[in-house]
Amino acid sequence: MRSSLAVSLLVVAATSVGARPAFAASAPSVKTSFNIPAGQLDQVLVAIAKSVRGIVLFDPALAGSLKSAGVSGNITVKEALREAMQGTGLEAVANPDGSFGVQRAALKTTPPAPVAAETPPTPDPVPEPVPSVLPPIVISNSSDASLGYHDNGFMPRNTLSATRTDTPLADIPQAIQGVTTDLLESQQVQSVVDALRNVSAVTFARGDGVDQAATIYVRGFVAPIIKNGFADLVSLSNVTNGRAAGSLSITSLDIPMAAVERVEVLGGADSIVAGGPMEPGGAVNIVTKRPQANPIREATLELGNYGHRRAAVDMAGRLSSDRSWTYRTVVSATDDARTFDGYDGARELYLAPSVGYKHDGTTAVMGFSHQLSHSPFGGYQSAELTAQGPGPDQHTSPWGRPDDHSFSAKTELFYDLEQRLWQGWAFLSKAKYTKLRYNAAGYDNCAQSELGSTTGTCLLDQSSITSYSRNIENSVRGIFETGPLQHTLLFGMGYGQTRLGSYSDESSQGGVIVPWPPSELHLPPVTGQNDLIATDGTFYSTNFFLQDQLTWGRWHVLANVGYEQERNNFSSSVDSDGGVHDTSPPKNAPVYNLGVAYRFSESGTLYANAFRSFTPGNTILDATLNGGPPGIIVAPPTTGKSVEIGLKLNLLNNRAVFSAAIFRATHTNVLQAVNTPTTASTNGDYVLLPSTISRGLELNLVGRLMPGWNLTASYSYIAFQYAKPPDQDPQISQFPRHRASLWTTYDLQSEAWRGWGVGLGLTMRSGYTALPDTDMLGRIAGQTRTDASIYYKSRHWSTTLGVKNLFNRRLYSDFATSTVGVEAARTLLWTNTFEF
Repeated sequence: MRSSLAVSLLVVAATSVGARPAFAASAPSVKTSFNIPAGQLDQVLVAIAKSVRGIVLFDPALAGSLKSAGVSGNITVKEALREAMQGTGLEAVANPDGSFGVQRAALKTTPPAPVAAETPPTPDPVPEPVPSVLPPIVISNSSDASLGYHDNGFMPRNTLSATRTDTPLADIPQAIQGVTTDLLESQQVQSVVDALRNVSAVTFARGDGVDQAATIYVRGFVAPIIKNGFADLVSLSNVTNGRAAGSLSITSLDIPMAAVERVEVLGGADSIVAGGPMEPGGAVNIVTKRPQANPIREATLELGNYGHRRAAVDMAGRLSSDRSWTYRTVVSATDDARTFDGYDGARELYLAPSVGYKHDGTTAVMGFSHQLSHSPFGGYQSAELTAQGPGPDQHTSPWGRPDDHSFSAKTELFYDLEQRLWQGWAFLSKAKYTKLRYNAAGYDNCAQSELGSTTGTCLLDQSSITSYSRNIENSVRGIFETGPLQHTLLFGMGYGQTRLGSYSDESSQGGVIVPWPPSELHLPPVTGQNDLIATDGTFYSTNFFLQDQLTWGRWHVLANVGYEQERNNFSSSVDSDGGVHDTSPPKNAPVYNLGVAYRFSESGTLYANAFRSFTPGNTILDATLNGGPPGIIVAPPTTGKSVEIGLKLNLLNNRAVFSAAIFRATHTNVLQAVNTPTTASTNGDYVLLPSTISRGLELNLVGRLMPGWNLTASYSYIAFQYAKPPDQDPQISQFPRHRASLWTTYDLQSEAWRGWGVGLGLTMRSGYTALPDTDMLGRIAGQTRTDASIYYKSRHWSTTLGVKNLFNRRLYSDFATSTVGVEAARTLLWTNTFEF
């Protein structure tokens, strides 16, 4: 056991290991001047060892999840180590060869009093001698294990998302990219969409212009948004015909970054993980912060352009002396003075307390969050797409009144439970309840009639929505062996429902003709409540899954089968003869995943997989399909398939990871309208399109390349071929084929500049085409965005000055239709973090 654990030890020396210089342990009174800033504990221990040209040995799996307040002053090495590990539950032990080892601090207990005077007290047990070759090894016990991710640096090492079990990324036969807390903080990320710039295979369309309303595309296909393993159950665009209110109402993209631990992107057609319908490109999972025993007392103050102000507090620690009870509380508040186009600024308040318990085979997390958001109708830029490319900026002043806005109030309660049943088996349960209230009043999606015209068209949004969502998932996990095979078996069921308590919309049908440029438009009077939910409208989703992770020597197999069901209780329509018909989509489909990974060395893995997904079809009355006779058309589900082969390499003694993947994803049986109705008795002509195909390559490198130098870089090539609808130009791409991103930071290593560092980022893409109308193609040119930062980290505080779009270029979004989003101009952010 000891020899196998020794492989994971991190040995730090200023010179070669063969030299093995002694610490000042042989001369304990020798003092050294230390000035090591706060940071991850393993990095602080490395800095101590380098300062005295000595050796510290510790288990990186545990030390990497802890933070240190740093070391400062003219003190001995042992005092420096004790100060570095204060509050972590660890202690340093001197070895005979002059090195130091790190072990769990012994609990201080008072020996029991003797029963009688003549009875001598029981002597303390004699400790085992410390081996001279290896120091004590730190082992994480169940009561101290973290209840969430605590990544060290830019590189995630494990995930729960792909398998519902805690699995090393190297053993998962699937492309998974993660954006860690350290990377989020380093880049001063403002939203989940902003974080996804680090993943090259991701593009997005901003919807209303705000990130919370964005549609995310992975490998060219729309991606479901998952939060802590639960997918956003339904897009209200199904009910609202794609209006802005629907896209904003039920989403996890609006969560403030102060509450986010990690953002993950999973490649492939993985309906089993998504828990329901999805297209075959991939999924996005947002992981929120969880309770932990190691104390956190952190306050953040951020200032930026246009009066941007954000304050956040993050607190965590233990609630009991045995560390079995823990807590986490996140508070975030935003108050922006104005938008660049003259609207009143955004305001947001978020509160999320949670409590954790881990003891004797029981692990539980429970908590709630409450979020209030006031979002202006402005603050984003767009341009009309023409045959010559993007036109001038459309937003120069408020389209309506400066105080036009939407408001949402979201309350969420959740729990996550794991209960050990017997040896190797456990029961897992998690649930979430969400109540949302949303209303909006203002003009959106204004567009000039044509270049040079004095009129334009605006869409009006006067809507109100109340919804209630419930999700629960129960499963049983078993870990056992059958001969040479090791199994991690998981089987269970997930259930979700979203009930629309009310949905009203006074928005005008079509567009409102306005003078161009529009300014200070007054909303028309409300004529009455237009409730679009005649009866109780509820969406239901059920998924059954059986998963087995098999290990046989160097082989790792992930096999999943699932059965997905979708239904609602209000989809009915009347045909031309007055008959009432159920028009809900087809309700079920089987799905599967199969992946195989082979670890050809301790640092290298080859893998391949085949996944399947589905999206329900539609029922349409009085329509034709593929040229057939009019009638009731029941379209089959849209099915997705993906295959992928890839490589994962651990580099530089596990300080960096390189991954490569080649994929092919297809989407078939997409229902497409080919013309408008010609008679009152016909709702239109439809065709089922052949396969949409996405092929591509993804390359990623992330890690710490050398002391002080962290880097994450990615590149993707995506050849996205739409299924050609009748009379549509096949040249349309709508996505860039080449996309790359890079972010790197360097902590200055000289003593004179200790604590200072710089960051540099590039986001690049090739040009692409879109279809502004049926008569022409519009092209958006390739571009590069540059970000930069300078920062200082001290023992108890840090400050970062960042500049996004450093050269103030006019940049465009990675997705376009008749309009294309214009990215923000040069933006300055000053972020200050304090420990208290």
